[in-house]
Amino acid sequence: MTDKPTSGKSKIKQIESVVNHALETTDLEIVLIEYKREGQEWVLRVYIDHPDGVTLDHCEKATYLVADALEADDPVQAEYRIEVSSPGVDRPLVKHADYQRFVNERVFIKTHKALNGIKNYTGTLLACDETAVRLHNEHDGREHEIPFDMIAKATLKPVLKF
Repeated sequence: MTDKPTSGKSKIKQIESVVNHALETTDLEIVLIEYKREGQEWVLRVYIDHPDGVTLDHCEKATYLVADALEADDPVQAEYRIEVSSPGVDRPLVKHADYQRFVNERVFIKTHKALNGIKNYTGTLLACDETAVRLHNEHDGREHEIPFDMIAKATLKPVLKF
């Protein structure tokens, strides 16, 4: 690949607009869109969810819809690989609605910088409002309030029993 696609937040917003439009008539939820270089190639990764769980058919359908939409209106203008998948058991929490949906679930939250000496939290998500989440941290046994603007990354962290 010789073309270097433009990256950055504005490029992601343009990609999100095309992908959202491509999937708006389906019952699929877009969880997260990533566009990044991996090795020698660029990858556009779309994580989707469905009320009944994501199947291979959902991923295949979404891949075709996204590829067709990007063929018609491609903000990237370079070569890249498209991947569509479920968010997995460690689903990222991105939107405010994600946090509301997963109250009382076990989560991992990493902050941009330490709050009261802590940067990584694992515990039960207790509540969320417009500005922050509250969780019970397993490591110190205390409740912590974490402002949304301090959250660098958040994912579900379920306890898997075999």
